[in-house]
Amino acid sequence: MRRLPIFFVIDVSESMVGGLENVDKCLQMILGELNSDPYALETAFISTIVFAGKAMVLNDLQEVYTLTVPKLPLGGGTDYGEAFDCLMREIDRNVVKSSREQKGDWKPLIFFFTDGNPTSSSYKSAFKKWDSSYAKNASVIGISLAAKLDYSILGMITEQLFLIDSIDQKTIKDLAKWVSVSIKTTSVAIGDGKNLSGSDAVPDEDETVHRINLKKDNAGGSEFLSNNDIKVIIGKCSKTSRRYVQLFTREGRNYREKGCYVMPDEEMYDKLTAGKNSGDTIDTSSITGGMSSCPHCNNPVILTNCSCGKVFCSDPTRAEFVSGGSAFKLTCPWCGHEGLYQNGNFDAGTGLG
Repeated sequence: MRRLPIFFVIDVSESMVGGLENVDKCLQMILGELNSDPYALETAFISTIVFAGKAMVLNDLQEVYTLTVPKLPLGGGTDYGEAFDCLMREIDRNVVKSSREQKGDWKPLIFFFTDGNPTSSSYKSAFKKWDSSYAKNASVIGISLAAKLDYSILGMITEQLFLIDSIDQKTIKDLAKWVSVSIKTTSVAIGDGKNLSGSDAVPDEDETVHRINLKKDNAGGSEFLSNNDIKVIIGKCSKTSRRYVQLFTREGRNYREKGCYVMPDEEMYDKLTAGKNSGDTIDTSSITGGMSSCPHCNNPVILTNCSCGKVFCSDPTRAEFVSGGSAFKLTCPWCGHEGLYQNGNFDAGTGLG
């Protein structure tokens, strides 16, 4: 049986932490839609690849009705090169090529989801390899989960680029239907013995899924999302020693907290992260507005800076005060050092984003 290989290649970088749950729901909705379609059930085989600073396969190519996509993890960094290197290995390993003895699988359909520009230049060599050896035999549909990306980079591997308005529940529901229509259209076509190109398989844009015009929407490089527009701090709970992810967005010269989240799977985070941090910092005096409490223990202060360079949560009202009440004793959950802490601003190291 000739299969229709479908690869979901999904950005799970730190900046995605607030939207991962909705993207999870999107994948489940897509599977639900495909499970009700006889053509998709007969032809579609799905693999899920996630990437941050590194990439990994969550599930090999599998029939729709047997597939349960694991919950999306989180990692540090946004490495397009790692993502496409992993994708190319999976195509080589699992997609059956045509030969004199048999017809191979249908042309793979790849959905590439990302909310940020690459944090590594490795995409240049990976995209060059893709263009020379894979592009003619696969269709890539790029889906931007954030505005102001440098679309010319994704334009190196596809002209089928789309932007969704936000990663909220309604928009994700619309996106799931839109992706499902793409897969169903392709499944029906190959059921009739045809093999659609990426442009033929893509449905029209709708209220929340907008086609990106590379010539028009890529004008004005100063408008591109930069590493300074979104900052991420990885902290640790002083009571549970579990990590949290604090997300900030830039507003003029200042930053505002977008949320503070439990790190979903710390072991997977470490596997998907390249490097320890970005090397950048955020001046805590530039943070405006209120901040969340620790998502693990509800401690009110979640930016306490240790001499080891890490941050953790604390509750000064319950700490032991010394030096005439101007400092208090705390123990860092990262390095175990007990030290004296005072209120004040500092430069906090940020994650890879």
